[in-house]
Formats: sequence, C-alpha cells, structure tokens
Amino acid sequence: EAAQGTVTRHYREHQKGKPTSTNPIASIFAWTRGLAHRAKLDGTPDVATFATTLEEVCVATVETGKMTKDLARSLHSELEPPKDSWLPTEPFLDALAANLKVRLQR
Repeated sequence: EAAQGTVTRHYREHQKGKPTSTNPIASIFAWTRGLAHRAKLDGTPDVATFATTLEEVCVATVETGKMTKDLARSLHSELEPPKDSWLPTEPFLDALAANLKVRLQR
C-alpha cells in the first residue's frame, strides 16, 4: 500500500469530510488468516470458525452487489462505475457487519 498511496489519499479526503470508497477486504483477510493460524496454534476452533465465517461474509456481500468502488470498476469495466453500483467505505463496512451478525446468529 505504501507504494501506491490509495489509502493515504482516501484518508486525506476523509479528513476533509468527503466520502471515500476504500476496499478493506485485503486487510480483513490478512487478519482472518492470522486469526486462523493463531486458532490452530492455540487449539481454539471457535476462533478458526469466526475467521472462516468473516471471509465467507466478505465474499457473499460482494456477490450480492454490495462492494467498494474499485470492485465496481472491475465489474463494470468503467473508470467511473454507476454511483448506485458501489458503496463508500463506512456503508460497506456496515454491510459486512450486518451480514456477519446474521451469520453468527445461525
């Protein structure tokens, strides 16, 4: 990320009160992979299940059409995808959280 600078640019926009659309999925998967490994070392299957569930929720959320702008660009093959095809960062995180809550209540 440091070489590309997207997150820094988005943070500067966020500081100005402007909406941004930063894709958190890579960071989430980095943490879930770490959690899964820690679960293996500690013998905590509930932690492993949580990590797997969160990854599945990320994929399922995008598959239902809720995604950040970078993914919408790829999906629509357009630099400026339709506004209703993507979510800013916070609403995307809210969608992930809502879907995770539903999955964890099963």
